[in-house]
Amino acid sequence: MFKKAFQAVALLLVYFNATSAIAHDVAPTYDRVNFRVSASQDVENDTLVAVMYQERSGQQPTAMADEVNRTIAWAVELAKKNSAVKVQTLNYRQNPLYKNQTVTGWKVRQSIRLESIDAAALSTLIGELQKRLSVASLRYTVSPDVREQIEDVLIARALDRFRQRGELISTELGRANYRIVNLDVVTSGRSPEPVRMRAVAMAESSRVAAPTLEAGVQSITVQVSGSIELEIER
Repeated sequence: MFKKAFQAVALLLVYFNATSAIAHDVAPTYDRVNFRVSASQDVENDTLVAVMYQERSGQQPTAMADEVNRTIAWAVELAKKNSAVKVQTLNYRQNPLYKNQTVTGWKVRQSIRLESIDAAALSTLIGELQKRLSVASLRYTVSPDVREQIEDVLIARALDRFRQRGELISTELGRANYRIVNLDVVTSGRSPEPVRMRAVAMAESSRVAAPTLEAGVQSITVQVSGSIELEIER
């Protein structure tokens, strides 16, 4: 019995010693504070983006699809001749038309996306393409290279504000130090809404004045959110 009691005491001593050793290895507990900061800048839009399409409706889907495909191929070939313009084909759709729950015809549609920092060159191309295509939307935006440069500047600015805010919180609460626990950096930009264009009959397109578009600006924002832990006074 004495032997069993001795073994129990020995096990307790081992447990307490192990717990004490683990406690020495655990980092000091700090008070945690969560907050966020942001940095923004208005940037001039430098890129014009247009979406154009051809659409056909009727009862011969194969013939309509062939016409749409040929027209889009013509448009892409014409766009590629202008090195200042980037062209991309978009969704191709072939949908049934119903009347009284019965299929009465088909609608075939495909779009292309055109982009250029040379607004004059793209406007001229759009005018040529309107002989056979319709304009779905026009909008200005910021080019990827310019956006990346601005975001790099704003990230540095936002991180500096985060550091300053952490120092302010630490000082005002009477703490000597703090450490950053985690950080999240999020970028965003508010692009102008695209100008939606009503479909214009190709025979009349030459008599329609081009829409008035101002490049304008958009706001690019970088938000930094995170947590800091304030050192506990001893």
